[in-house]
Amino acid sequence: IAPEGPVYQAGTLSANPVAMAAGYAALEQCLEAGFYDKLAAKTASFVRGIQQYCDQRGYALTIPHIGSIFWLAFSRERIQRADQIEAASMEYFKVLHHELLQRGVYLGPSGYEVGFVSAAHTEADLAEAQEKICAALDVAFASVQATA
Repeated sequence: IAPEGPVYQAGTLSANPVAMAAGYAALEQCLEAGFYDKLAAKTASFVRGIQQYCDQRGYALTIPHIGSIFWLAFSRERIQRADQIEAASMEYFKVLHHELLQRGVYLGPSGYEVGFVSAAHTEADLAEAQEKICAALDVAFASVQATA
């Protein structure tokens, strides 16, 4: 039965009690004191481990991040706009993305997309992801450099 009136609004989760409870629980967590500071610190730690690994191996990779958002930039330069990204750097991302899928780590399918750390990620989750990302980066850099 469609509601009456000048504005029609409906949706799968509209007033769904499970969706409402999940949303409320998420808001409660986000409103806890220090929530976003902890999330930013967790992200910084995650990124730092991968960056140190790359720096030790001389890989041209930087990981800009803010809050819980991070991005893998295959460059030593500070990139601030999409037009500064070298198209050739996407070859590294293609290999990395494939390798990460094989290892059960899911990033967005484009090297132009960002990743996110969430409150649901545990320290163990992030340590495992760091290890798998570093192993996949080894394959990506070896593979692309071998074909260059």
